[in-house]
Amino acid sequence: MKSRSTRITTLIILFPLITLLLYGALSHLFFFYTKNKDTAHELARYEKVLMDAQKSNLIEKVENLTRFIRYYNYRSGDKIKKEVKSIIYVAASIANNLYHRYRKEMDEASLKKLIISALKGVTFEHNVGYIFMQDKKGNVTIHPDPNIVGTNTLNLRDVNGKYLIKEFLGVLEAHGEGFVDYYWHIPGKDAKEMYYKITFVKMLDMYGWYIGAGEYLKYMTRQVSREMLAYIRDNAYFKGGYLFVSDSKNKILFHPENRKIEDLEHLRMEGIYTDDEKIAFTAYVAEYDWYITAVQDLKEIRKTITEKKEQSATLVAKDIRTNLYLIVAMWIISLLFSLALSSIVNKKLKQYEQKLSDTNDRLIFQSRQALIGELFSMIAHQWRQPINKIASILALLRFNTPNEKPDYQVLDQKFQEIEESVEFMSDTIDDFRTFYQPKEGSEVVNLKLLIQKSIDFLSGNIRKKDIKVTTDLEEVSCQMYGNEFLQVMINLIKNACDAAEQRGTISITLSRNAQQAVVVVEDDGAGIPPECRDKIFDPYFSTKIDSMGLGLYMSKMIIERHLNGVVEVDSLAQGTRFTLRLTCNHR
Repeated sequence: MKSRSTRITTLIILFPLITLLLYGALSHLFFFYTKNKDTAHELARYEKVLMDAQKSNLIEKVENLTRFIRYYNYRSGDKIKKEVKSIIYVAASIANNLYHRYRKEMDEASLKKLIISALKGVTFEHNVGYIFMQDKKGNVTIHPDPNIVGTNTLNLRDVNGKYLIKEFLGVLEAHGEGFVDYYWHIPGKDAKEMYYKITFVKMLDMYGWYIGAGEYLKYMTRQVSREMLAYIRDNAYFKGGYLFVSDSKNKILFHPENRKIEDLEHLRMEGIYTDDEKIAFTAYVAEYDWYITAVQDLKEIRKTITEKKEQSATLVAKDIRTNLYLIVAMWIISLLFSLALSSIVNKKLKQYEQKLSDTNDRLIFQSRQALIGELFSMIAHQWRQPINKIASILALLRFNTPNEKPDYQVLDQKFQEIEESVEFMSDTIDDFRTFYQPKEGSEVVNLKLLIQKSIDFLSGNIRKKDIKVTTDLEEVSCQMYGNEFLQVMINLIKNACDAAEQRGTISITLSRNAQQAVVVVEDDGAGIPPECRDKIFDPYFSTKIDSMGLGLYMSKMIIERHLNGVVEVDSLAQGTRFTLRLTCNHR
């Protein structure tokens, strides 16, 4: 007796502790794995955001600079046009003034020579720019090339087939002055090399003459490039990076640190370049044959990422410790519950032992204690689900709670779920206590509820063999010892479970017949062997190896002595039927 009760209380203490410890360890490992995985993913995303921001910053700097260069180039073209127009206006003013002043004093030939002499040989832009003059018929009067003076250029065309003189005349006819662009060689240099040129022409007041001058874009671009390189030099540095300029001939046009092209070749590819030390972005400006490159050092970014990793590691370690503390706390709570239940069982066992007065009572106690041992596995099964739920809630709670500020509404919900699971465990303890505690006197009990409770106690056995239980229970109340009736029903249903085949069936009915309550428990097992039919109610007789053989004996004794009834057994063609007929005066 003492050994059996000791084993029961030991199981009550150890089972929930071991179960919770196992599930707590697994949930903690899962939390540790997912937390580290999520942190690594978050750090990778953080690093990508920083790198993308740096790339966007470099792209924006270079693109803004290229747009500025093109805009400045455009504005410089306007400036050159104004300069050329201004030169022609001055030359035209000189020619017109000479004509109007001396046309009455000098003959036409002399006046023409005077005007030509005044304008001939005028150059600008380092002698590359010059003034020319001719009449509407295409006859040239002033040109730096003496071979052209006196010739007719009416049908002169550039390399693209554009009729230059006709273009001039068209502008003059429409507006009296204007710009014409074309391709032409530079006087005094290779005539086969053509350059883009913009020319301004203006009609004069005499002899059908017009005057013109042009600017070669090559020289305009050279000036603009000098000005833009000076601008880049003054704005080469930015936070953590710098700009440099090179061309397609692998020449460094500007570098703030005077680096060699061999050291920078890998950075000059158009688009984004990234390595462990730097990011670079390069754009090509075709107008100047420039590669503009912005380079960003990654030391500060790497430092920021390292600091972020350290902070994340600290937070992960804190969360893992907190999760472990919660698991330990729940383990301690489970220990207290187990000790409380163990104390209750021990106390009730001692009280009940003191009340045993005769052999039959002791046999009842022994059979009930044996039944309690079997029921404990069922109770443990019922505890498994809430324990699992508590462990899962702990893991999910720590996993889903943000690092900075917990969601108290979610916490409250999860704590409510834990409270419900604990309340379920507490109800199981109360049911167990109710079953074990002997009653001093009889009371009015609901037989239907007691039968349903016995089925609930044995739900683990029923599910294990996938047994189908059918019930047809009327509402019947009787004055009797409820715990004794519950013990009888548990014995009969348990025997039916043991006898039934896998996926078998058990039928339970409850009805009232006059002053009797009739309970029938029937299974579809193999039935009772003929040689055993007369012995099934004998004490210590059993065909099962692990049974004490007291179940049916004590059930029969309880029914006949305590419940004022009889028990009948019928061995069917397939299965066994037990029928209880109990005197029931209460309605």
